[in-house]
Amino acid sequence: MCYITMIFDLKDSKNIENRYEVQRLLINALKKCNATFSDVIASPFLITLGDEWEGLLRKDAPYDKIIRFFRENLPEYLDFYTGIGIGEITINNFELTVNQLDGPSFHLARKAIKYAKKNHCSLVILVS
Repeated sequence: MCYITMIFDLKDSKNIENRYEVQRLLINALKKCNATFSDVIASPFLITLGDEWEGLLRKDAPYDKIIRFFRENLPEYLDFYTGIGIGEITINNFELTVNQLDGPSFHLARKAIKYAKKNHCSLVILVS
């Protein structure tokens, strides 16, 4: 079964002065997103690497609405990259957190976020 892996990464986060406040705002946005979109989230969004967060959606989830949600629920001075991978997953024990799952969907999302950051693209989507 196909899933949608979403990875977000804050742009220029090393230059953010009040990182603690940004972390608090991000955690609150993640909690709100996970509650708002619980019907389409297979594995909840969480912070995975400092200023990066990730989540896994069911096959036909409205990923564009989730991108818009973060744009609307984070301060406008915080911009981010989005990498999306659409494909199968091989480790699908949903008792695990999203960063413990694996498969082509995750690999594509990681490749997409790396491409987005390197080429200054706001959104990159890769499909298997």
